[in-house]
Amino acid sequence: MAEHHPHWPLEEKTSSVLSSSSSRVTDDTTATRPPDRHRRRRLLSCRRRPVETVVCAPRIAESAKHRQLSQSNPSKPSKWQTLNSHSSHSQPPQKKEKKKLRFQKGKGFRRNQDEPVAWEVLSPLSPAQFSHGKQNYIRTTKYTIASFIPLFLYSQFHRFYNIYFLLGALSTIYPSAALSPLSQITPLLTVLFFAALKDIIEDYARYRSDSAANSQIKTVIRDGSVVQVKAQDLVKGDLIRVEKNEKLSVDAIIVSCAHEDGTCFIETAELDGETNLKRRSAIPALTHYQALEDVIRINLHIQCEQPNENLLSFEGRAKYTVTSAQRARADRRKSFFEAEKHEDTRREGQIVDGPGVVPLSLTNLFLRGSVLRNTEYAWAAVVYTGSDTKIIMNMKKPPQKESRLMRYLNWFVMGVFIYNLVILFLSATLKYFDYQGVVNTNNRWYLYGGYTDSLIVSFFGGLFAYFGAYTYCIPISLFVMVEMDRLAQGYFMLWDQKMATLREPAATAPPGEEPELVQMKANNTNLNEDLAAIEYIFSDKTGTLTRNEMVLAKWYLDGIVYDDMAQPGSFGQALRSGNISAKQKQQMTLFYRNLVLCHGVIPSYSEVSQKLVYESQSPDETALVDAIARSQIILTNRSKSNVTFTIPDVNGNPVPQVFEVLHTLEFNSDRKRMSVIIKDKETGKYHIYCKGADNIILERLSKDPSVNSPQVVDDAINALHGFSVTGLRTLCITYRELDDALYAHFKDEFEAAETALVDRDLKMAAACEKVEHDLTLLGCTAIEDRLQDEVPETIAFLMKAGIKVWLLTGDKQETAINIGQSSKLIQPGMVVFKLNSKTVPECGQLLDDLQRQMDANAGNEGNGYTLVVDGLSLGHVFAGKHEQKMVAVGVRCRSVICCRVTPLQKSMVVNMVKLGLNKMCLAIGDGANDVPMIMSAHVGVGIMGREGTQAVRSSDYAFAEFRFLKRLLVVHGRYSSMRLSNMMLYSFYKNLAFITVQVLFGFYSTWCGALIYEEFFMTWFNLFYTSLPPLLLGIFEKDVSDEVAEKYPQLYMQCRDGLYWNWTLFVGVLLDSIWHSLAVFFGMYFAIGDSDIGTNGRGIGYWMLCFIASNVIVLVVISKICLITHHWVWLTWFMLGFSAIIFVGGAIIIESIGYGSVTGTYLESYSCPTFWILLPIITAMCVIPSIAVMYARRTIWPSDADIAVENMKLNKKTGAEEAEIEMAEVSPAFRNSA
Repeated sequence: MAEHHPHWPLEEKTSSVLSSSSSRVTDDTTATRPPDRHRRRRLLSCRRRPVETVVCAPRIAESAKHRQLSQSNPSKPSKWQTLNSHSSHSQPPQKKEKKKLRFQKGKGFRRNQDEPVAWEVLSPLSPAQFSHGKQNYIRTTKYTIASFIPLFLYSQFHRFYNIYFLLGALSTIYPSAALSPLSQITPLLTVLFFAALKDIIEDYARYRSDSAANSQIKTVIRDGSVVQVKAQDLVKGDLIRVEKNEKLSVDAIIVSCAHEDGTCFIETAELDGETNLKRRSAIPALTHYQALEDVIRINLHIQCEQPNENLLSFEGRAKYTVTSAQRARADRRKSFFEAEKHEDTRREGQIVDGPGVVPLSLTNLFLRGSVLRNTEYAWAAVVYTGSDTKIIMNMKKPPQKESRLMRYLNWFVMGVFIYNLVILFLSATLKYFDYQGVVNTNNRWYLYGGYTDSLIVSFFGGLFAYFGAYTYCIPISLFVMVEMDRLAQGYFMLWDQKMATLREPAATAPPGEEPELVQMKANNTNLNEDLAAIEYIFSDKTGTLTRNEMVLAKWYLDGIVYDDMAQPGSFGQALRSGNISAKQKQQMTLFYRNLVLCHGVIPSYSEVSQKLVYESQSPDETALVDAIARSQIILTNRSKSNVTFTIPDVNGNPVPQVFEVLHTLEFNSDRKRMSVIIKDKETGKYHIYCKGADNIILERLSKDPSVNSPQVVDDAINALHGFSVTGLRTLCITYRELDDALYAHFKDEFEAAETALVDRDLKMAAACEKVEHDLTLLGCTAIEDRLQDEVPETIAFLMKAGIKVWLLTGDKQETAINIGQSSKLIQPGMVVFKLNSKTVPECGQLLDDLQRQMDANAGNEGNGYTLVVDGLSLGHVFAGKHEQKMVAVGVRCRSVICCRVTPLQKSMVVNMVKLGLNKMCLAIGDGANDVPMIMSAHVGVGIMGREGTQAVRSSDYAFAEFRFLKRLLVVHGRYSSMRLSNMMLYSFYKNLAFITVQVLFGFYSTWCGALIYEEFFMTWFNLFYTSLPPLLLGIFEKDVSDEVAEKYPQLYMQCRDGLYWNWTLFVGVLLDSIWHSLAVFFGMYFAIGDSDIGTNGRGIGYWMLCFIASNVIVLVVISKICLITHHWVWLTWFMLGFSAIIFVGGAIIIESIGYGSVTGTYLESYSCPTFWILLPIITAMCVIPSIAVMYARRTIWPSDADIAVENMKLNKKTGAEEAEIEMAEVSPAFRNSA
């Protein structure tokens, strides 16, 4: 009995759920239907297909369950035993009879009554369907005019601090409140106004973009004639004409185009970021219907999957019929396939073509946002409109990433809020006891005469009296300043010329085009400060560490290595030399045919240079076609089914050769191989040419020694190993001759799979397994992708800064290790551990062994460890729940290299470290396969390569070269963290000092709610008087220069460890604010006493006291910011002077309008000697202790930044060598610096 493969299930799933993300259609019939012969053959053929355990672990359990059930009743063989027994026979498979598609009223065309159809489109449409509203209308705006106010307020008051300030404003309605409602609500309204203005500007830009897209004029056939309609009025079933260079506004099936073979080309940069052209094909049977009078005769009934966001797959089928011209003219208002018309439309002569059924796939689909290129026009039937189109369904907001500093800030705000509650209840309680004493003793009759409120009313009156005033503990302007500072840092990144590079023009660019300046992009400035806290970096290799400029380096064929870099065209020279045997020539012919036929490269001629250029989604394929062209085997043309190339004859003249490609078995990340099937015109035999990754191809080679000699295979493996250790990317080249019966069987199953609406991908993969085995090895190729500039230096610096780098690559292990050594991931003296497991239990055992070995070597690690993991072992880690063991080993390694990983595994590795260690992670990559890990990491960085922008669009930051990552982290990240931290701490300091003076005033004002500041001053304190200096502190502050930050990695380490944001600083802020408030209040109290005498002979009254207190507190907090500022620019000086002008001008304006203070208060205060004596004395009392503390800290406990500053000063006075020696003596942290 043939034994089934353990990695494949022997039973269909009991249910299939329709999902937009998986692009599957429900098929309940598979629950009870026994597997047909095609299913059996697919199961048996899958024995040759290697499947990683991580993917198939659940299916192993299912298979085990079936075996257990069958063993429980041995007398009655199960259907699975019957299946295996039948499969053991060598009888040829019987061809399954195809069921015809039959029309069922109300259900359309189906093979059986239960067959589901998710989405149906009929074309042409009746006039009544043209007016079904704006089906293709697009709205990406967040608001409408009617919904703006409620939605905006809802979003704003989801934030705790806005609710807090709103409650403070509402508290002023109480009669005993210290502030008026206007003065309390003004700051909140100001903040909301600027937030609303920002949202309006952003939403209006989206509205204009939507209007432009909806108003585009499109050409469509309606009622048998061509009309022009707006894009928003297109409906499902419309037949549209797309012109060259026109952008699609719908998802549509291609009916025909200007090319006779139905081939057209599109650019999908707006969808996937790929700038190269992609081939699309029209419905094969309708390609010759190109003229308008022919197109209107076409009737379509399209059945396809439900609208979904999957841009990489599409499954469906189309029933078509072409009617006579007479019938098309007589009745063109309804589709031939409408139920009420179907019964009487089969009269002789009405149908001239069809009916027929064709499969539909992604190659037949125009997607919204794609642009028609290199094709004059195309006709297409609309299937998805508006919000049903794939690009619109993909317009989902990326996951909201919040910086760690903002989470800390939320806790800090909560602490300040608790402080606010403490002083609030303290004030209310003291007011309660003070009022209780008045009631009991009846003293102070002049204040409380006739006051009869209860004690409880008095207590709550105190709460409302001070609640509004004490909301100033939290600076309302802080959150606006944070956003403005982040925006400014983003512009600094954009303007940084040291992170910009000049990129040479592409090969297709016009002659004389200037190099392009590629600048950095900051897509998400909310994470600026997190750049200074990175502990783990996950990096792709190709295009990230390397240039992604593939050049074929070497060929290997029949034991000979051809060095194409040293001698370009060496393969072609050997082929035409005449010094090779007939067998060798035959093998070389098959080899170059594989390279020139098996690919997705599109040859085209540049409109400017008129030179032949190649475009492909894969730079590896382009490199191979370019290399074979250097051997004078030149790909010249490619259509849907034919490939044309030239090869020189004996006289050197190019001779065209045309091959018909019958089937293309596409490459994907699961298959890791590509195949084409062609029919040799000379011999009439079928050949399959296959190329792919060596670990996939080698196990599919024929085991027959007469086909693949063991010595030949071993030599090829050795050559592959030699290429890999030098860092080259390898591919295996194979072919196989197919007999007619095998090809016919494959064709039937493949075509049936193409028209399936359920599990089409799985069925096509199973069909491919029928022919992609027993292959003959022809040779292999080695492609070089050089490292980018300064990659080793950048990685070495990052590792010295305490950052651990994980390399996640799809290359084989030897190639990855070589890249690790050349990029300094693996440094001299490092111990390299390899995790290569064959089973899940073995993986767990190996991880345990590694931990024990590391424990035994504790203290003798040398330069540290590097762990190298292959893709199969990584699958075992996740399948066996060994993530904790993997993290425990990885955290003790300075670098980790994961090989042969899939995009999903990249994301899983990032999540494993991010969630397992709770460490700040950064992921960097350049391609669409890197998007999952970029989205999963705390910070995502994209490399702006030539071939696409998907990674850039999904990233938080993007630049052109990997070396810029160093400057992004140690300069911009460190500056952002330091600036925001200093600005936040200072903002809380000034508000705590400001409000604590008010608390102290309550002890001497019988807690009656009187303010020590003028009311408008309290309102403007945060908005105008003290907001500009801290704003500039958060924009321009720096403690060391850029050069110093990039020189010493220890500066980054200290910043990441909390040098600028820690509990010691919080306590210092609290103590500073308390001391300064005590100095301000008691300085005034002891200087003025009960009342000093003013210049007019009267005592200093309440309004003069308010004015003096306002001046003193502003001068103190401004002196404090001058003390902590290291980097002064002219704008800093200007803003300090401007703040002083606003303060004085505000006092004059307040008094001139007669609000609050008595006329002449500011003049009287400025004329009073006490005022001028108090200002410098109180300021000195506040500043001198701060200076003493700062001096002691920098002298006794200096940070590396302090030492670096001193080092710069020493460099100016003495030689650099003496300065380094001096600093090494002071700070051990610098002894190991670069």
